[in-house]
Amino acid sequence: MNQPISLRDLAAGDPALPPYGFEEFEHRRAVAAARRRTGMWSVAASLAVLGLVPVVALLTQAPEPTVHVSSAAVEVPYQPALVNVGQFEVTSELEDHIALLDAQISEARVYAAPPERLRQMEATRAELTDSLQRVSYAQHLLGL
Repeated sequence: MNQPISLRDLAAGDPALPPYGFEEFEHRRAVAAARRRTGMWSVAASLAVLGLVPVVALLTQAPEPTVHVSSAAVEVPYQPALVNVGQFEVTSELEDHIALLDAQISEARVYAAPPERLRQMEATRAELTDSLQRVSYAQHLLGL
């Protein structure tokens, strides 16, 4: 066990030496100052590079092509496009249904729906996709 040490024994002994001398203190202060300077120079260099990147990007861009506008192109009035809204509505409605089925299929896969339900949704999506292709082909043949 530990022997108790009396205060008289401690007082009679050698005085405690400091943990390190003045030279060691100065060395540690110099090392800390060098680290601080290195950190400041690193930050300054990083900021300089960050400031230099946009300048280099601007200088290395290809020149914008000049557009020559003829007087004939300026005089053409605006002509709206003609669209058959009924047929556009059919294709957009099919596309909306396909997108809705895609979302439902994704949700069913995430939440582990029964395989039968998943197959049914995928079959319906395939039918809608085929219908959309047929309608688009028919519109193309009609020249719409």
